[in-house]
Amino acid sequence: MPCALELTEVHLTGGEPTLHPAVATLTKIAVDAGFRVGMTSNGERGERVMGDCAAAALDRVNFSIFGTPASELADVQHPRYRNPVLAQRRIDALERSMAACETHGVKASANIVVPDYTHAPRVHRLLDEFSPNLTVRLLMSLDHGDSSITAIERILAERCAVAEAHYVTAGGSNSRTAYRLPDCRRILFKHIRPVRLPQTCAGCRFNNGTDCEEGFYGVRLYYDRTGTWQVGVCIQRMDLCLPLEEFLTSPVRAEIIGLRNAEYTRLRARPVG
Repeated sequence: MPCALELTEVHLTGGEPTLHPAVATLTKIAVDAGFRVGMTSNGERGERVMGDCAAAALDRVNFSIFGTPASELADVQHPRYRNPVLAQRRIDALERSMAACETHGVKASANIVVPDYTHAPRVHRLLDEFSPNLTVRLLMSLDHGDSSITAIERILAERCAVAEAHYVTAGGSNSRTAYRLPDCRRILFKHIRPVRLPQTCAGCRFNNGTDCEEGFYGVRLYYDRTGTWQVGVCIQRMDLCLPLEEFLTSPVRAEIIGLRNAEYTRLRARPVG
């Protein structure tokens, strides 16, 4: 699939990749094949595996942060895990994982989803308590839409953030605006563009301005319970997944490459400013 889609990067994500006993080996396999490798993690076991992952040339880790004090983290857990003691252990493990990234030269950033403005204290606390070397990424909530975007914009204004760059992924809905704080800290506001696959998405029941949560973000590779690799193109339509071998010869592959190339050409031709 990598050559078939002309990819340059592999991102390891959830479940929790640091729980996989071969995460460092998988990282090395991908790096040796010519890919840059990133990871999204809750930091639960990062301290234990970061040395090996760094040796395998892991490029970066995006840490998902759901709370900084134990009481806040406990509130967002499943009821049977709402234990402040366990929550504090998770926070301690997260901080050790971040420190391990710095020790081993792996870039680290913090992901925090902002559903609405009631979550502003959580963001401000994160910015105040964690190292200014840590890049913070504010993610819009797909479930909350405009209220999430408005909250993030308000938080950025409160921190006197100044926009300095905008990044768009050609052929995908991922979009980020980079801001700089007065103390030179960098914040990224990650949001979703309305991108659709021309044929695959055309007749979808979610293809409208309210029901489609993510648009076409990109491909995801899953390993199902039967031991089969599946390629997915939508987080809401798992029925669109295709076995890897079938995907490689399907029209969807050509559709993805065509969309990316067309968008890349269009974006390159757009005037800057």
